Amino acid sequence: MKKLILLAVCITGMALYAISQSKYINNRAPLKPNPYIELPLGAIRADGWLKEMLVRQKTGSTGNLDKLYPLVMSDRNGWLGGDGDQWERGPYWVDGLLPLAYILDDKELIAKAKRWVEWSLSSQQPDGYFGPSKDYGPEPGIQRDNSRDWWPKMVMLKILKQYYMATKDDRVIKLLTNYFRYQLKELPKKPLDHWTFWGRYRGPDNLMVVYWLYNITGDAF
Repeated sequence: MKKLILLAVCITGMALYAISQSKYINNRAPLKPNPYIELPLGAIRADGWLKEMLVRQKTGSTGNLDKLYPLVMSDRNGWLGGDGDQWERGPYWVDGLLPLAYILDDKELIAKAKRWVEWSLSSQQPDGYFGPSKDYGPEPGIQRDNSRDWWPKMVMLKILKQYYMATKDDRVIKLLTNYFRYQLKELPKKPLDHWTFWGRYRGPDNLMVVYWLYNITGDAF
């Protein structure tokens, strides 16, 4: 029994060392080491019951919300450059759509999600800001103001993180680096709850991606 326990300890140690030397990143100092390693999106492929549930999401509302909810999810959405909903709803949908698309490796869903990613990547301004930036007058059923609020960006940050993990598209790293420099400069003047209270309540969503980026780049700022 003691030999088996010793063997198990040795194998576990070897596995942990292999992970530490692999492409999977852990926390850099001064962050505490993370006992769990986050695998890249798509590294695990679903099968059986789980795959059936994902396919049901694809054929259900997750894969078709643009058809079911065109008032918000159409080309008018501010996260596609339109004059419609400028706030959180579009990113909230894509936050589920994008990982579903890459886990299933479904070209149709990937194309749907990438429209939102590509617009976000192309929206970055010289000062580092990205996303919708213009407010519009009220219209029933959609949120056309607070376009510069920190909170909806936090949802899109998570989307971009997941997109990078699936594709290794270096444009994400450039956008996030420039955006966090912008955020660091602007937060003293416009704190997280400057536009709505959601930014303050959901600040850890923002910090999660800050830590993730730091673990990749090591940038001191």
